[in-house]
Amino acid sequence: MEFTEAYKQTGPCCFSPNARYIAVAVDYRLMIRDTLSFKVVQLFSCLDKISYIEWALDSEYILCGLYKRPMIQAWSLTQPEWTCKIDEGPAGIAYARWSPDSRHILTTSELAGGR
Repeated sequence: MEFTEAYKQTGPCCFSPNARYIAVAVDYRLMIRDTLSFKVVQLFSCLDKISYIEWALDSEYILCGLYKRPMIQAWSLTQPEWTCKIDEGPAGIAYARWSPDSRHILTTSELAGGR
């Protein structure tokens, strides 16, 4: 039996839906590795520590939840220059996920309060 070397991980990780990639959170960085060679194919920097990772169903896009800042950041694996940042401000973000078409991000906020 053979094992790969150990890799640092400080947050969530998940496999892409097509099982071609694994996304690993290391503090503020999102590392995308090839599942066969474990070589880094993309490295993205976030604005805060990564709390949540989710792949789009087509495995082309990935989002990170930065829940300490109520913010979402997303990237494209095929077009690394494309980025997205969603900042909900005071409303906050409780949860985010990709829509079934893999081109829209749905966010949910928990509004505190009452009268």
